[in-house]
Amino acid sequence: MSQNTCEHLCSEHCGPAKKLELNPRSPYPELLLSNAIPSDLQAQEIKRTIGSVDEDIAALNAEIKRLQRSMDALIAQRIELERFAHDHRGVVSVVRSIPRDILAEIFGRCLRNYSPWSRLEASSLKPLLLVSRRWHSTALTSPSLWRYIDGNKPETQGLLKYVSMQLERSADAPLFITFRTSTDRAAQTLPLLLDASPRWEEARLSLTPADVRHLFASTHAFPALKRLTITILRDGTTDIHSSVPAPGPAFESIPVLEELSLWMDFGLVSLAQWVDLPRFPWSRLRRCELGRVHIEDLPWILPLLSADTRVYPIDEAPRFTFSVKSRIRALEVDHCTREFVADLLNSLTTPSLKKLTISAASSHLEIPDEDLASIIILFLRRSACELTSLDLDVTIPGRDHVGILGLLEVCGLLHLAISERALSAELVDALTTHGLVPHLQSLDMDPLSCRLTEATVVAMLESRHPVLHTLRIKQGKVDPFLSQATINELREKGMEVLEYGFS
Repeated sequence: MSQNTCEHLCSEHCGPAKKLELNPRSPYPELLLSNAIPSDLQAQEIKRTIGSVDEDIAALNAEIKRLQRSMDALIAQRIELERFAHDHRGVVSVVRSIPRDILAEIFGRCLRNYSPWSRLEASSLKPLLLVSRRWHSTALTSPSLWRYIDGNKPETQGLLKYVSMQLERSADAPLFITFRTSTDRAAQTLPLLLDASPRWEEARLSLTPADVRHLFASTHAFPALKRLTITILRDGTTDIHSSVPAPGPAFESIPVLEELSLWMDFGLVSLAQWVDLPRFPWSRLRRCELGRVHIEDLPWILPLLSADTRVYPIDEAPRFTFSVKSRIRALEVDHCTREFVADLLNSLTTPSLKKLTISAASSHLEIPDEDLASIIILFLRRSACELTSLDLDVTIPGRDHVGILGLLEVCGLLHLAISERALSAELVDALTTHGLVPHLQSLDMDPLSCRLTEATVVAMLESRHPVLHTLRIKQGKVDPFLSQATINELREKGMEVLEYGFS
């Protein structure tokens, strides 16, 4: 076999047809180091040497091209072998042996990301359907992948078909429903969804008053419903002030409801027009969020609650007075007028309260800061509760804030949040030198707009360590309140420092 036709196509067996002079010697090396003119004889010999080297260069170029062709052929062979190995490796892969139910669970976790309300829509499932026939079959026959139903997602003529398909493919799996009355086509899907009400586990609904009455008709039962969010919308046709009969005994058919969020999209209307307040299972709720509820509803609701509660008032709420004792463990009054905060705290007694959060918005009828502080103190004294968490985002004098914390020394307060409006030098000094709330374990503070120095705050933190072991602090991006060196030093001493803000 000749040298140029080796069937191995490799440099080990194949070589150039001509032996190359890879280290040519100059016939007159001294001429390279001077400006002397070569003689005619010398010039002819040098030209012959150059010609020989040019031939070698041409031979090398040819050899490079030949080797490149060999490399291309070898690379192509390698690709074919890799493809062969890959195809056969899949046959014996662990993935192929995973049971269908486990594979379906993996699909669900990958597609949901971090929240179950990152819904598994049909478009999200398409990549899975295209991988293989087994994956296609697994996805189509896995009810858990089809139980997140958005009754509004495809605003098309095929909406009913879309929802029907998901209800069928979800089989007997618990359902997570999202629905908003927005179009006639969307409204047509509500009866279809209600036919599957025994499978509802969580629902987020935005409904007109008429839809609410239809939802809680006695013909519908929700034996598996645990979490319910309802926003009652103004529909433009219903007289929201008219007397509407309360729904039937449907609330009795929600035996396992644990979390409820109720929002009124319009103010100055009692929820009692659509909800039978006394018969609603308030006492079974672990969490209840009331958004823009009417003042008249609170005396009915608050005494029955035994769960974490957030209360939001309606806009321009009238002043009110009532006397209510409630078993709630947590109360959050967020972005309310000071008048609402004052009326609520003056009317409420909560001996079981563990967590209190108050954020008062500005008002045209500002209650003096001292009066608001006195109202909070009277509320805590009257309730005699063992508060463990306090967050007052209100502007009150530092001495009054100190007085409030003084009431809580025997309660074992574990968490304290100090907002920008509430933070003062007097409060920090009391926390440093007077030993207020000695059991405090975590502190949340926003010092960006106060006149305190870093050294003052650090001294307070060090005086309370190691009992105080967690600090959550708002930091500026350009000019942070605590330097990185200070944060590192606190962490070295065992304190957990969490930064947020960076605006």
